[in-house]
Amino acid sequence: MNVSPDFSPSIKIMKPYFILSGFFYLLSMIWLFFINPLDTLDNFSIIAWVHIYMLGFVMMAIFSAMAQLGPVVVETKHYNVNVFKYIWIFLTIGLIIMIAGFYIDMKLLTYGGVLVLIAMSIYAIEFFLTLKNARRKTSITNAMKMSSIFLLLGIISGLIMASGFNGYVDIDPHSILKTHTFGLVVGFVILLIMGISIVLVPMFGSSKRISDNEFSSSFYTLSVAVVTMLLSPFFLTIYMEYLAYALTISAILLYFYQLFKMTKSRKKAVHDIWARSMYVGFSSFIISFILLVSYIFTNDALSLKLSMWIMLVGFFGFLIIGNFYKIIPFLIWFQIYSPLIEEQEVPMLHELIPKKLTDLQFIFSSIGLGVSALGILINTYTIFYAGALLLSIGAILFFTSIYKMFEKNL
Repeated sequence: MNVSPDFSPSIKIMKPYFILSGFFYLLSMIWLFFINPLDTLDNFSIIAWVHIYMLGFVMMAIFSAMAQLGPVVVETKHYNVNVFKYIWIFLTIGLIIMIAGFYIDMKLLTYGGVLVLIAMSIYAIEFFLTLKNARRKTSITNAMKMSSIFLLLGIISGLIMASGFNGYVDIDPHSILKTHTFGLVVGFVILLIMGISIVLVPMFGSSKRISDNEFSSSFYTLSVAVVTMLLSPFFLTIYMEYLAYALTISAILLYFYQLFKMTKSRKKAVHDIWARSMYVGFSSFIISFILLVSYIFTNDALSLKLSMWIMLVGFFGFLIIGNFYKIIPFLIWFQIYSPLIEEQEVPMLHELIPKKLTDLQFIFSSIGLGVSALGILINTYTIFYAGALLLSIGAILFFTSIYKMFEKNL
């Protein structure tokens, strides 16, 4: 893989994505005090929180990472890097309007959804055009393409749901809820995480990378699972859903095995902030996966709620936070300091990270995750909100860490 500054956009263009991702993570943790953790998952206040977390934190993080990593992986320049100056604006305004729709007027959901769709479409189209000129075509690049397709389908299905709630379309919104959730969470986020982790784990963890053919098995299995779920509302619904679940379980088990092979091959185990975040993140994924399998067989609502909480805050959250602590210093050093090596003394990568803040963030966020999960498990408000307080403190430290890294070096 050829790491060249010619392939990735300027860190100054991408700075709003990193900052906004950190801000929305902080906002989503504070927002926890305004939801009832004992409500069912179809409660609008919980759905609003999920959208703040997923669209504001997770999507901004993915856009920031993929804008940098995607072209580097395929060794080509962006087709039009300038579109990233505007995507975050559409996404932010669309998200704000959608949140207003959940709390004030449901008609706003459709308008906000259109702006979000515009943002996602610009990202996907630019990404497809970039990959068209790729020098390297592998199963990882195919995973990137497929995840972008699932992203658009997931957003479109969400827009149809919003139109159904408002009576613009004669459809039961709940009938496509699973396809909307599955398309975005599994088809876009998890599939993309699987693909880029095949690159990032060996890069940051000093381990051997698995072969392209090995990753193909989990990639294609998961892709078929998502397509099956997307088709389930149209025929053989129950059978298609269970087939999608079975294929997803198989794909994730294959991925766990591939991940194990990579981590086992590490030459030296360094337990830095990135590694510790990965430990919590992937442990959360395993626990969430077990709970989700339990839900499939028992239909226990608590298992589903706990699974989703641990997946969102534990798996997605710690993976993004940990990789931010690697990606941001690397990009700053590569684009700002590397040209100055022969002219002056430049800082080492680890010196760009505010170590005390990141260590404290990890402690507060890890304990907060465990305490809040316990609160959901035993249906206790006090314990859940205690966990939310710890998570909020961790979020403040995370946002402060990001801000300091940029302000100190740019």
